[in-house]
Amino acid sequence: MTLRLRLFHALLIAGIFLSLTMVSALADEPYARSKDYDLRDIRAHLWFDLDQRGIRGEVTEEIAALRDDVADLKLDSLGLAIESVTVDGKAAKFSTTASDLLISLARPAKRGEQHELFIRYEGHPKKGLYFILPDHNYPGQPQEVWTQGEAEDTRNYIPLYDYPNDRLTSEMLLTVPANWITISNGSLLSVKAEPDGTKTWDWKQSEPLSSYLISAIAGDFVEKEDSWRGIPLRYVVPRGQESKIDTSFSHTKEMLDLFSDKLGVAYPWSQYSQTFVDDFVEGGMENTSATTLTVRELVNPALASENRTGADFVESHELSHQWFGDLVTCKDWANLLLNEGFATYFEHYWTEQHYGADEAAYEFWREQGRWFREKRLYTIPIVYHNFSDSDENAGNIYTKGGWVLKMLRQKLGDVDFFRALHGYLETNRGQNVVTADLEKAIEQATAVDTDKFFHQWVYRAGAPQFQVSYSYDDAAHQLKLNVSQTQKAEGLVGVFDVDLDVEVTTASGKKTYPIEVIQASQRFTFPADSAPQMVLFDKGDQILKALDFKKSPAELIYQLQHADAVPDRADAAEALGNVKDNSDVLAALGEAVQRDPFWGIRVESLRALGKIGGSNAEQAIFPATNDDKPWVRQVAVEQLGNFKEDSSLASKLGKIAADEKAYRVRAAALGALAEIKAPDAYSILTAATKSNSPDNVIRDAAVQALGRLDDNRAVPLLLEWSRTGEDMHTRQVAMLSLSRLDKQNKEITKTLISYLHEPYFDVTFWDLFAIGARGDTDAIGPLEDLLKSDDVTASQKTMIEEQIAALKSRSDESHN
Repeated sequence: MTLRLRLFHALLIAGIFLSLTMVSALADEPYARSKDYDLRDIRAHLWFDLDQRGIRGEVTEEIAALRDDVADLKLDSLGLAIESVTVDGKAAKFSTTASDLLISLARPAKRGEQHELFIRYEGHPKKGLYFILPDHNYPGQPQEVWTQGEAEDTRNYIPLYDYPNDRLTSEMLLTVPANWITISNGSLLSVKAEPDGTKTWDWKQSEPLSSYLISAIAGDFVEKEDSWRGIPLRYVVPRGQESKIDTSFSHTKEMLDLFSDKLGVAYPWSQYSQTFVDDFVEGGMENTSATTLTVRELVNPALASENRTGADFVESHELSHQWFGDLVTCKDWANLLLNEGFATYFEHYWTEQHYGADEAAYEFWREQGRWFREKRLYTIPIVYHNFSDSDENAGNIYTKGGWVLKMLRQKLGDVDFFRALHGYLETNRGQNVVTADLEKAIEQATAVDTDKFFHQWVYRAGAPQFQVSYSYDDAAHQLKLNVSQTQKAEGLVGVFDVDLDVEVTTASGKKTYPIEVIQASQRFTFPADSAPQMVLFDKGDQILKALDFKKSPAELIYQLQHADAVPDRADAAEALGNVKDNSDVLAALGEAVQRDPFWGIRVESLRALGKIGGSNAEQAIFPATNDDKPWVRQVAVEQLGNFKEDSSLASKLGKIAADEKAYRVRAAALGALAEIKAPDAYSILTAATKSNSPDNVIRDAAVQALGRLDDNRAVPLLLEWSRTGEDMHTRQVAMLSLSRLDKQNKEITKTLISYLHEPYFDVTFWDLFAIGARGDTDAIGPLEDLLKSDDVTASQKTMIEEQIAALKSRSDESHN
């Protein structure tokens, strides 16, 4: 599963930050259950009532008792009306609770005894299965029905054992309108015409999977078929999005080649389909052999040249899950590292192999900074059972998990790392695992004991926070390096034991010294024939850490200009952004903006110049508006928004907004015009809302910029763009802009509240954030009323509770 995190990144760009728990669902079980029976196979047949957004289902389930004297079977079932149950063809007694279906066997079963259950039911799922349908607001919306099972939501449309510590084969029959297509797990066995004009599609998954990985998608989609090494590939998009297929799926085969060959484990399923759906509740979901993705990640051909990696992040993430998460699956949600940590790591591995090592190093460097900013996660280990939502500590599971695997590869070396992963996958193929199984596989494959590594990085919390300084003894020709770990050692956070490299550069050249840091405070001594020009602690950024290494501007400039590794140059650029009134710093950053061979360093240098400010910094930024990379030009223009004192800047930004060939750079210029409060910004932005561009990039940027302009004249226009019936993404941006304006206007709050009753996930998600960002305590009452209604899905419930708590906290603060 991907990224709720990507949605949060979008909110951070929009200037809004709220807790990750705001998108949590109802409580997930942190520990694997003890089981009375093994669910071995299901055969589900679903019919859809589009008018009532309901389902009718029949499911046949084969079970085997795991102990003697099993008299009753408990199945997970939420909101399903059970019509009848048979066991081995005979009517059976059953009862239901709010969360379970209880089936009584005619007599207690013995261990190993098998039974066949048949259940007929109907329901109107609030979760698990979703209807995306045209209505009077959006008559052009293609009809779609799709499922999302993780974490424990398959039970909302099929009664079954619904926890990852069981594996079953499955068959999915979907009876749908004749002009629809369907996608599910495994192989398509047949498509049968029914007497009533519908068709029944029969999909069979012959290899066992966990219940949350079951998928069903049906609707008005367009499919492009392909193949890879004899395995069918399916690229599926909603009708109307066909032009984006080739640009969105351009690297699928190369990813399959890379992962299969490097792991030494061939892609393990009978097909691979990737389906983009509307209003998806995640960024992507790795359903076995049948990934589901959000249309937000589709790549418009007109924007492809401006999109550095296209849909590669989400596609590589979900594809790698087909091995890590699907072929081998975590036993419980506390061990989700084994799914999501690997998927995150292989995003970066794809980047490294396809785009280059510098690109991957830069990605890791940026994620390191983001993880340390999520301070709540610091005292929580990766393997952790104290949660209510399996995604609650996503920054640890995804970001830190990916970093831990990066460090593991560094520790083992490439040959042993991939040998270990091969052994782990082959040994545990088709099994449920815990993190100890990964440790065991590594030791068996490499003879390297990693107990200490996992204890420190996975079962305990935090990461080292280093304070480093050095002195040079000219007489002794020695460099003395003082290293302190400043993290507070308490709870599950301790003093770290890490191996890293120190690079010392003098006039005679560079030398690298490996050291082991094992104490809270240590001193290391290195030979140096002259005073150092550059000292790098953890050369190349190989260890997840925070580093406080005070250096003079001259040292940082030298590092920016001469360090080999991208993270070391990025560190220097970032640090130079804190140096004011230094012409040498401005010159060095300006030189990096124009000359550094890696675009990421040009970007970090631009951000440093934007932070420093002043006319000289502004002039140093301008050359980058002609950079050959549009994403660098975009950052350059964004940074120009920091220079409000330049009266001539407005016309220059206006020209970029009108003439720049890259749409996203033009969009950035609109945002910068708002930031500098250009005299004619309002008229430019309102005019831009009427312009046409691919995926409405220009219009949406103008709508967002109107909020940043802080001009209340924009409120009527933003209210219009936020209205039901307008483009979904434009509405979301308009809501966020409204959250910033005319704070005393109660009608804005009422309007935002009214949108919460709409059946569109994306609208609800962004609208709740807009309400929270607005901070109007008048929203508390309506939100509490909404919480009590039947209009709230389970996931929305927790989001609303979080907003109410935040608004009440603000209310208390205002009265103190």
